Amino acid sequence: MDELTRAYYEEKYTSTYLKFKGNEFQDFFASLMGKCFPGDFQRVRPWGNSGDKKNDGYLRSKRKLFQVYAPNEMDEAKALVKIDEDFSGALPYWQDYFDEWVFVHNSFIGLGPGITKKLLSLADQNKPLRVLPWGYEELRQELFHLTDSNIASLLGPAPTQRNFSNVRFGELRKVVMTIARQNPSPSQNIRPVPADKLSANALSQSVQILLAAGMRKADLVNSFFQSWYDPRLGDQIAETFKQKYNALRNENLPPDLIFTKLRWFAGGEQQDGPDHDVAVLAVLAYFFEQCDIFEAPLKV
Repeated sequence: MDELTRAYYEEKYTSTYLKFKGNEFQDFFASLMGKCFPGDFQRVRPWGNSGDKKNDGYLRSKRKLFQVYAPNEMDEAKALVKIDEDFSGALPYWQDYFDEWVFVHNSFIGLGPGITKKLLSLADQNKPLRVLPWGYEELRQELFHLTDSNIASLLGPAPTQRNFSNVRFGELRKVVMTIARQNPSPSQNIRPVPADKLSANALSQSVQILLAAGMRKADLVNSFFQSWYDPRLGDQIAETFKQKYNALRNENLPPDLIFTKLRWFAGGEQQDGPDHDVAVLAVLAYFFEQCDIFEAPLKV
């Protein structure tokens, strides 16, 4: 896997982990584990009145039983009730078959102290059983143990060098019109971005690679705006991006997560394949260089 493909899948995994909730997240987890452990991981689904007996997946070779919890927002009180219900429900039915109970969750920033203490307490009270959480990093490590083809089948095809060569105004127009529909205020303050802006924003290597790749088509974005019938469009899009970036920054999100959410914002709900992904990256890179998305380095 080359560095561009790896960078794309790093960011695509983050995006998928953040977007999926409830049954979608559970299906993603089961699909990932099925590819990582074919013939070994068993997806368990509810069956009639019996339900799934508090088992969302079972890894036979390692005697691991998984329970998935992926709410829209992680609420500690609700999570504690869920953990108690799931663990106490699984124990009498499955205890002869598992040595490790794994609480799989979708909290990107990790679990709070109350939930962590609950899991430690369950482990202490039920030795020799082990009780562990799995979140963003654990699933990420499982993903990148897969072959390139399996990752592509799970997350979709990554853009190739040919996609970067082939992207045209048509793809850019889809992206730009998605942003234009956000109706920003007409004010604007576009200025050049210093060359050391990437490092100043503590963006990961993967995001830096994606932005550098997007810059290959930044001139095409500029040409698009120059040739568009409304000369104000570029300024309006710049302002839209700045407003969205400021809103995300005010949530105190880490830089890579801001980048991911700006990609959602630019790309909309469309999943049109690698050419569309390249167009999104080109537009992001253009405005990263030209306007106030992310912070300018401090002057010494």
